[in-house]
Amino acid sequence: MTEVVESILIFSVIIFIVAIVVYVLESIFLYKFNKLVYGKGTPLAWIPICNIYLLGKLAVNKIVGWILVIILFLTGTYTVTVNGVEETYTILPEGIHNVLTVLYYLVFLGLFVYAIIKYMRIKKSRNTQQPVQPQQPVQSQQNQNNSL
Repeated sequence: MTEVVESILIFSVIIFIVAIVVYVLESIFLYKFNKLVYGKGTPLAWIPICNIYLLGKLAVNKIVGWILVIILFLTGTYTVTVNGVEETYTILPEGIHNVLTVLYYLVFLGLFVYAIIKYMRIKKSRNTQQPVQPQQPVQSQQNQNNSL
């Protein structure tokens, strides 16, 4: 029995570490993406619910960001303790809640992949743009040489 508990504990620790690493990488990406789009990073990338809004805003627009946050709250499971008795609630009915949760995470994953592609395109287009050097017309240079 202790081997099972030990295995579950090790698995839980590994999942926790992976979740932390994914969160940090996501936050770094959103910070850099915001810096690329708006010229400066934002601490919203590091705040748990705000980073979901930021992803929607950077990938598409503000409305998508707000829709993601609203759906996150709609698909949440809330626990209330009254007089030592815990009760778990969802805002939506169980069937709709489960389907919407799966759809939400699929949309979130797709949006994140789209954001990465958009980031790469913006970065590539900015790297290919060469600053234009102002050049003096050839005739004016010849006129200056002739006047000497």
